[in-house]
Amino acid sequence: MPSGKPTLRDVAKAAGFSPMTASNALHGKPGVKDSTRAKVLAVAEKLDYRINLTASMLKSGRSNIIHIIVNEFDSPFYSKLVESLVTETTARGLTPFVEQTRYSPDAAKHALANNPFSGQLFDGEIIHASGLNAGVPLSAINHGRPLVLIDACEETPTFDTVNFPNEDGARAAVQHLIECGCHRIAIVGDGYSPRTELAHVESSSGLRLRGASGALLDAGLPYDESTNFIGYGSDSGIEAGHAIAEAMLEARAQSADDTAESRSPGTTRATGSTPAIDGIFCINDYAAFGVIRGLADYGIRVPDDVRVIGFDGATAGSYTTPTLSTVQVDLDQLAQFALDMITRRVEQRDQGDGRSDESAGMPATRATIGYTLVPRESTVGSANR
Repeated sequence: MPSGKPTLRDVAKAAGFSPMTASNALHGKPGVKDSTRAKVLAVAEKLDYRINLTASMLKSGRSNIIHIIVNEFDSPFYSKLVESLVTETTARGLTPFVEQTRYSPDAAKHALANNPFSGQLFDGEIIHASGLNAGVPLSAINHGRPLVLIDACEETPTFDTVNFPNEDGARAAVQHLIECGCHRIAIVGDGYSPRTELAHVESSSGLRLRGASGALLDAGLPYDESTNFIGYGSDSGIEAGHAIAEAMLEARAQSADDTAESRSPGTTRATGSTPAIDGIFCINDYAAFGVIRGLADYGIRVPDDVRVIGFDGATAGSYTTPTLSTVQVDLDQLAQFALDMITRRVEQRDQGDGRSDESAGMPATRATIGYTLVPRESTVGSANR
């Protein structure tokens, strides 16, 4: 055990590697085996070795700190997202610095441009794009540092982007409802948009609506304003649940009146009541939680009277009553893609001539993460799981 303050050479010697290899492992540089990195980090922790950040930055021009910006912390979905990003960042020997914007574009701009450490400390930044306004000059705001966007959904990406499986996942969710026997399916999200307006949509909610509506039309089922409701969180989901329950009860009452009238002697008028909604796709799990609560307020049972599926895969969905069927997105894969992109950009910048990524002419890349459709009680019932 070395005496005094341990040095990089002490760590390298104890781990059985060269100082260069130990340095690369500690600084999260590529080309280091995971087993090697893990051993070096373990030895550094055992020796209580601390990187001299000032000296390291002066020598390499890097801090190994990644700035992560999300919309909020007080949400199980975002806590899972942050956990995945932080875990992957630290696994690569890098240090995460996490901020929240609370969905405020101004707060996002401040985090990128006016954070006390901006322009001095961060090697690169990862930000959830839904917290930004369209057309914000990101490269100017963040001073040209490497930047990765989460769910920017641009048809032609301007920055490296990792997207959720918005369209394909929503299509799979609606197809699941159809396979469960649903014939009139409501969509809870941003509200109705004609299919023509969805052709070149560049938002996660629009892409989910495009996928859901496409599945309905492919199956010959209705997609119109009567089956679209506004609800993006728990509170607005409750309101959507109330509206859907009222529409269901009205359809039931109309059907009962038509049946009674058709049985009356001498009746020849054709009946044509609208079928009641029997399936609901919610644009995210928190809207689904609210919808189920809103339906219950009117005595509508899930899945007995109507089946409900969400999107995202919030852990809470496995504990609700009923448990929530969902499209579970792969957040660990998202973190891997995002860190691959940001570390590659940092390496390219260090090997270049100091120009920003945009001016260096390196094309932006885009990746879409995978998903798993998880059927639970809200669509298949407890007896059929």
